[in-house]
Parts: sequence; C-alpha cells; structure tokens
Amino acid sequence: MEVRVLGALTLDDGRIPLARRDRAVIGALTVRLGASLSVDALAAALWGDSPPPSWPHIVPGCIMRLRRLIAPAQIETTPHGYRLIPEHVELDAERFEVLVTRGTEQLELGEPERAAHTFAEALALWRGEPFIELLDWEPAQIASGRLEEMRLGVEELLLDARLQSGEVQEVAASARGRVAEAPLRERRWVTLAVAQYRQGRQADALATVRRARALLAAELGLDPCTELAELEQAILRQDPCLLSDQASRVASPECPYFGLPPAGAGDAERYFGREQELAGALQALDEHGVLLVAGSSGVGKSSFVRAGIGEQFLAREIEVAIVTPGEHPIDTLRDTGIRARESLLIVDQCEQAFAADDPAEICEFFSLLSRMAFSTMLVVAIRADRLGDLADHEGFAQIIQSHMLILTALSPEGLRAVIEKPAEQAGLILEPGLVEILVRDADGRTLPLLSHALRQVWSRREGRVLTVDGYRASGEIEGAVAKTAEEVFGGLSSDGQRLVRDILLRLVESSADGAVIPRRVERARIAIDAAHAQIVDRLVDARLLTTDEESVQVSHEALAREWPRLKDWLADDVQGQRIMRHLSSAAAAWDAMGRPDSEIYRGVRLTTAQRWRDGVDPALTVVEREFLDASAAHETAGLAAAQTQLHKKRRMVRRLTWGSAAAAALAIVAVTAASSRVGPPRPTDPSPPTVQ
Repeated sequence: MEVRVLGALTLDDGRIPLARRDRAVIGALTVRLGASLSVDALAAALWGDSPPPSWPHIVPGCIMRLRRLIAPAQIETTPHGYRLIPEHVELDAERFEVLVTRGTEQLELGEPERAAHTFAEALALWRGEPFIELLDWEPAQIASGRLEEMRLGVEELLLDARLQSGEVQEVAASARGRVAEAPLRERRWVTLAVAQYRQGRQADALATVRRARALLAAELGLDPCTELAELEQAILRQDPCLLSDQASRVASPECPYFGLPPAGAGDAERYFGREQELAGALQALDEHGVLLVAGSSGVGKSSFVRAGIGEQFLAREIEVAIVTPGEHPIDTLRDTGIRARESLLIVDQCEQAFAADDPAEICEFFSLLSRMAFSTMLVVAIRADRLGDLADHEGFAQIIQSHMLILTALSPEGLRAVIEKPAEQAGLILEPGLVEILVRDADGRTLPLLSHALRQVWSRREGRVLTVDGYRASGEIEGAVAKTAEEVFGGLSSDGQRLVRDILLRLVESSADGAVIPRRVERARIAIDAAHAQIVDRLVDARLLTTDEESVQVSHEALAREWPRLKDWLADDVQGQRIMRHLSSAAAAWDAMGRPDSEIYRGVRLTTAQRWRDGVDPALTVVEREFLDASAAHETAGLAAAQTQLHKKRRMVRRLTWGSAAAAALAIVAVTAASSRVGPPRPTDPSPPTVQ
C-alpha cells in the first residue's frame, strides 16, 4: 500500500477512499510508523484537548474500517494501543529521505548531473504541506517541520548541483525565485551571486551579496555567514576559483540511439562504427555500379545500406530509392520510379523475396532485378544464410558474385564508437564503467539489441547521465527487448493482448529451417479497426513496430528471437499461420481482380479454413471475412445445385424404372392373355400302317 503524506494524505494514489476521521487516524499511525500509539494519543490527534464523549467507541470504529480497507497492510493491536506495521507500506516521506541521501552522496562524489536528477526526483514527490490533516497535533507538527526543512535544503542543493553542471543561465533565473520565496536563507543568496558572476555580471553579483547582508542585519540582527563574507571578498579580487571549468551544455531531449529499427534517412550524423567498410562500399559502387551486402542477422546491414551508403549518395545529390520486397516483390521493384542511370536503388532485406508462395514469382523477381542492374546502380542487402538460395538464379548470381561485401561482427573499437559518439553529440554523460560493460555484453552481431538497450538506458537516465543501474534495470542487452515487449503486453487488457498476438503473427513467420522471416504488410490488413490501430500505435511507440501510411512491419526480427512469448505463439500454431498467410494473399488477390468466383476457396481448402476460423476466432479484415463468406456461399450454392440435379436424375430414373416395370407387366399380361385364347394343343393320332 502506498501512503502519500507530502500533501493531502492519500492511499494508493487515491484509489482507497477514506473518511476525514479515518484519514486522520491513518496519518497519526504513519507519523509513528511501526511504533505503538495509544487510543488516547489517537484521540488527541483527532480532537486535540476536546474529544467528544463517545470517543472511546469512535477510535476503535475507525480502526475496524481501516483494517478492511488497507489489506494487505495491517494495523496491529498492541498492549498499549495500535501500530501500523511497516511491511506492505510504501511511504513517500521515506522515499524522499532516501533520494536526498543518495543525491547528497552523488554531489560529494563529484557527480553533479546525477545529483541534480536525484534532487529533482525527490522534490517531485511533494504536493503540499506534510500531515496537513494533523496541524494541531504536536508529533505531526514536529515531523512536518523536519520534512519541510529538508525540502528547503534540497532546493538549495539542486541549485548547487545544476550550477556545478554548468547550467549557469538556468540557475541564475531559478535562484532569483528561490531567494524571493525564502529571503532569510543565506545559501540561496550565495548561489545567486555565484551564478551572476559566472555570467560575467560582477557588479550584479556584488550587489546581490550586499543586499543579502543588509536584509539579514535588518531582519535578524546578524552578520552574514562566513561563506557570504568570503564570497564578497572573492568577487572583489576576482578570484579564479569562482569560475567553473564545466562547460555549459544542455542535453538534447531526443534519444541519440536508434533502438530496434535500422538507421535511415537523415541519420547519417548519428551513424558510427563502419567507416572503413563504408569507404570500400562506395568505391566498389563507383567502379562497378552494383554491390551485394551480406551478413548475419543483427550485424547492421540495413543501417549500413540506408544511413551509410544511401545517405552518402544523397549527399552527392543522387536520387536514391530504398525498398524491401514485401508481399509483392515484383510490384515493389516496378513501383520504385528509378529510371536514370545515375540513380541508386537499394533493395533491403532481400531474403523476404524467398517467402513468396509461387516459385515462378521468385524467379521473375530476380530476373527483373538483374535487368535493373544494367540500367541503374544497385545495392542489395541479404542475410548471409540465404546466399546459397541465390545460386538458383544464375543470371543474378553471375552479376553479383564478384561484387560482394560481407559485413562481419563490429570490432570493440566500433562498438565504442556506436556507444560513445551519439552520447557525446547529444550532450550526455556515460557513467564510468558503463561502456566497458556494454562492450563486454555485446558481441558485435547484435547491434539492434545493443541500440535498443541503450535506448532503454537513456529512458532511465539520471539527468544527463546514462548509468550502470539504468542498464541493469533495462534487462541488459539479452533481455531489454523481451522486457520492453512484456511491459507493453502486461499493460494491456486481455482483449488488447489477444490483438497483439493477432498483429504480430501477421508480421512474422518461421521458415522451414526455423529462421524468422519478418513481413511487411499493408496497414489496412493490420489496423483493421480502431482497436487494432490503437495497439499498433502502442507497439510503434515502444519501437517494436515501424509503420508508415501504407505498411507495418516489426522493427527487427530480433523481437521474435528474443521475446519468449512471441516464440511460443509461433510454435503453437504453425498450421494456423500458414492458413492465415494464404487466406490474406488469396483474399487480397480476389478483391483486386473484382471478386470473381474463379478465385474463391473450394473443397478441402475451404473446409480447413472454416475449421481454423471457428476454432481460433482470429481477427480478420473485412475483405478476408467477405472472401470466406463468399467461398462458403458459393460452396453452399454449388451443393444446392448438385442436390437439385441429383433429385432430378433420381426422379427421371424412378420414372424410367416405373415405365419399364409397367411395360414389362403389360407384356406379361398380353402374353398370358394370348395363351389363354389359343388353348392347349391337341394330341396327334398316329397314322395307320399302309397295306401293301
């Protein structure tokens, strides 16, 4: 249970409703958290010196109600009264004190950026005066006064930390406001004067010190503290120690790391680590006009061809088109719009072309790619494990076999560049030891995972500092993707979780050899309704999907490799995924051709699809539902027509049978009648013998 007392008392952020008396009782128990509080003391907290006659019954009644409301937190009855057991209780005042201690240690260790972040986090817990429900109860007054004094001190420590970090302009403005809020606190005057001096405003700094001295003398009858007196002398002699060698630098609000999606257009300034390979690739293209870039999954091929090669050609004012084969690889090539010889066509993730159902379509794709290699400059990026499949396409293989670049694992120096240089550009600070841990954990073949982990560390940064603790909390390189995906999934309702499954199973598939193949799918077939569109947006915000106006795809196939839940989904329903992919393609083709009956499902395929739909209840697009309905209707109509024809044939057979039987019967009757009219034959008498 979360108890917030730095302001109006609330339990679990207001989700547990409390009456006024109950709020006062739980507040009093919180003031003495873990200690026993007598019934008399609780009555004093509620009513002071004037409790009502029925107070011996009211206090136990409040305790009974609170016990029902705050479980699993517990109020224990003791021989002397009641106590709130600290277990299961999270107190914002305790959190505040922990943060203050941590920030002070960071400041003493020479980490002002982290200290400033910690102090700001501590002050963000405050919503108002502590224990405001118990203003007249002395123990609450003491606790509130102590916390209030700590808050004022933290405000000054925050200014000091920011000043040490080089935020001179911001501190000068903030310190002026803090002085106005509490003009008798000397430390605020000191900070304001130092900030003004570092701005080059020596006269203003000296005037600030003198105003502080006059105010303190007039209000308190005191001489200034030693620090204020020494500051005045230092300003007069322009002591170099008043200046700071910390450069004023404000961190960029944008994350400098890409995450799972590859670097793309406009990212050349943030792309590091492959300078040598990039120089070789550009030279090869200038000489031959064609280049195949291959490498294992996660080695950084897409970023290399997009932010590396593509951006270099754009800088030369050369037209560049970047495509992925997608579901219709031939149409993708025909729609590039590339015509001029000096243009560059980049085909990224070429392995997607092998996912086409029709082998003839795959052959036609590579034949068209071969012809395009003679009309424009061409770069093809493909996963190394699919290089052998190119041997089946002889024409294309001959073109690229001597123009190939294999991207190997990034070296430790390259990894350092990937980590350090974007941070330096963005004005961020890497905690000592973080780079070494990242280089140790990254093997050079998991660059998207490294980039995603860095993005998660950035989201947990302390001021401008990326910390080791932030890296540990992110799940580290091996677990950052799964942790992010699981956090998004866990924050959804059961219906939302089902939609995530439907969406992702449309976007990835497992090949026969167990490899994961990402698919680029038309947005209309993913965001089929408002609920699906909302889930897509959630996944895009988490950098798990990338999308544009026309299509959606997973940011990287590493999502399917690293997230156990998605791996289980892929393994659980392999046949269902095949049915879904075929249905999706068949429905789209049927719709594009004007919905002819010749393209619908029949027989066993229709039966299989219907059983799958009835058993799994997948989320289908309107076209897919109408396709199955049309197939079922056509099948039903066909069965009805066949049944009608069968009935007709049966009636005809019966008529013929009846006619034949009638004719046979008539024939029998006729023969019988004829036999009765003629009668039996007479016996022939033997002729008498002839007498000679």
